Parts: sequence; structure tokens; C-alpha cells
Amino acid sequence: MHDGVSVKAVKVRDLGAVERARWNALRQANRLLDSPYFDLRFIDVAGEIAPGAAIAVIRQGDEIQGFLPFQRRGALIQPLAAPMSDIHGLIAPADTSLDLTDILRRLGADRARFGGLIASGTNAGRGFAVRHAMAADVSAGFAAYEAGRSAGFLKDKRRRLRMLERDHGAVRFSFERPTPTMLDRIIAGKRQQLRRTHQYDIFACGWTGALLKRLAEVTEADFGLRLAVLRAGDAIVAAELGLTSGDRHHLWFPIYDNAFARYSPGSLMTLATLRAAAEQGIARVDFGPGGEAYKHDFAEPAEPVFEGMIHARSPVVGRIGHPGLIRLSRRFDGITACEPGLVGQVRGASSFVSAMTRRHPRIGAGVGLGVGIGLSLTLLAD
Repeated sequence: MHDGVSVKAVKVRDLGAVERARWNALRQANRLLDSPYFDLRFIDVAGEIAPGAAIAVIRQGDEIQGFLPFQRRGALIQPLAAPMSDIHGLIAPADTSLDLTDILRRLGADRARFGGLIASGTNAGRGFAVRHAMAADVSAGFAAYEAGRSAGFLKDKRRRLRMLERDHGAVRFSFERPTPTMLDRIIAGKRQQLRRTHQYDIFACGWTGALLKRLAEVTEADFGLRLAVLRAGDAIVAAELGLTSGDRHHLWFPIYDNAFARYSPGSLMTLATLRAAAEQGIARVDFGPGGEAYKHDFAEPAEPVFEGMIHARSPVVGRIGHPGLIRLSRRFDGITACEPGLVGQVRGASSFVSAMTRRHPRIGAGVGLGVGIGLSLTLLAD
């Protein structure tokens, strides 16, 4: 990093008018920063709720070069509001190349983990695993979007929609701000799904649910939570909470009633969401990074995002290893993010490994727990 560059960590609430104006100007000038997770209104709520939240303000002389939203877990830096923020990175001009490793050292961190890093404005990328943000372009309207999708896929979903209505009554769809009751239902449904699939319950820590409830209080026309709900008769078949900022909508937390699985409720809800989003002036609907097969039914790969670790005090960059270990590491990253203290991290890791042992009993309870605690101490240690 060039001489004269300074990095100062501040609380989000301490960003002044000059810093906020610069943030908004940088975001407006760089379309890679259009994600709702880079909207200052999301940052304000996350800074209020997420433990260890801060903003690194990067200056060269008197000029602000960029910002890095983050949360601190001991000597570890994570994206602000992780594991709730699918996309993250520097708020900086696209044509700069700030040194993330140097920024971390100046913040007093040993390392940082990223799962969906937008590398614009930084020298990051080399040594990281590369994924792509998956997105549906509905800027030309829903009919134009449909014209670009598989005819066979759409025909199958129309057939399933007719079956659903025939078997269970009139199908209705809504796409609007969530009521407190529906928000509680989404959180409860997601927690049930996490337990059923033997995953760590990211809502057990408390602050993650509080973040959603605080976001639900924001009522600005171009920002906030939106809830898609698909009903058949009197039953809620599927629902999904998402976050809107300007002309971007990010799909976030879906739930489904397994009793309706034969009708592909998730696909029916997603198609209805895309139609409603296009009608409301949304240009792009984000599905998050990753190559899950279902995403390719609805979306196309967009900009690259990077997953990996930066060691601030060594040249090691990236995440290298067997795909299974990478997935396991992601799970422990989520535990670290939810639990700011070591006791909570170890408790969360033990709970996760116990669930994995129930899912894969051949591992053996003793072996699984021993390996899991060992991994948790290695991955979570400050």
C-alpha cells in the first residue's frame, strides 16, 4: 500500500456526513456494489446489531480511498453481519487496487475469511476459490426473462401449478413487506429446516433474528425486507424473505411445506417472485454465490466472487483442500460468525458435530465428536 495511506476502524454510528456521502458516491459509481448488502441502510442496522461490528475507513492523505465493513472475532476479521451477508467486500473505486492484507495488518488482525468477496477495488483473488454470483436479469420484463429460460422447465412448472390448484384450491401469491407474525414464521421454519438437515442453527445465537426484525422496521420505499408467499387454498405452500435495495432484490431465507413437495413449491414461488419483482421495477434478482443446480434453472452466472482466507502475517492466501473440507470449513465459519465468544463457538461446534454424527452414524459418535471438537478449536481459535 502506498505511503500516506491510513486505516482507522470506527463504529458504524460514528460515520459522519462526509464519510456517508463518499460511501454513497463510491457505490453509485461502481455497479458491482449495487447489492443490498452494500446499502448504508443495511450497514447501519448491521452495525447496531452484529457483535464486533466496525468500518475500516481507508484514507490517503485527506481523501477517503474506501471502506471495509467487518466484524471482529478476536484476531479474526469476517464480513459485517456474517453469516447473514452473502456478498461483501471493499467499498472502493473499481480502478483502485487496495491491499487487503495490509489493511488487515493495520486493523491488528491475524487473518480474515470471506465467502462471497467482490474483488473490485482490491488486489484479492489470487489463491482464492472462484465462484460466481448467480442472478436473474428481469430488467426487460418477465416475458423477456421467460424467453431466455428452458421451455421444458417452464412447461413443467405450469403443469405443476395447475395440479396444485386442482388439488388444493385457488393459488395466490403476495410480494410485500413481512408482518411480525410472518417474520416469526419464517425464522421458525428456517430453524426447523436447519435442524432437520443437521445444520448449525444460525438463529440460536439471538442477534441474527434481531437483525431481521430490525430490518423489518425500515419502511423506506426503495429499501427493506420483502416477503414472497405462495398459498394454495388456506395453506402456505412456500415463502421466502428477501432484501431489496433500489432495483436489486436478493433472495435470502426460503421455507417450504414438504407436504406439497410434488408440486415443486420452491420453483413456483421463485417464478412468481421474479414476475412480481419485474412488475415492481426490480432489474436484477440475486440468488447468492454458488453453483447449486437449481439456481441454473432461474439464473445465470454474473460477476466472480471469491472464497478464502487471508493470513495477514504470512504470504498464505486462499483456501486449498478437498471439497468436503471446504464445506465443513464454511459451516465452522458460520458458527464463528454467530458466536462471538470462544465458549459459544465450541458449544456450537459440538452441537453441529453431534448433528452430523446422527446424520452419518457410521462415523461413530466418539470419533465424530473428537474430530469435530479438534477441528473447531483449530478453526475457531483466536
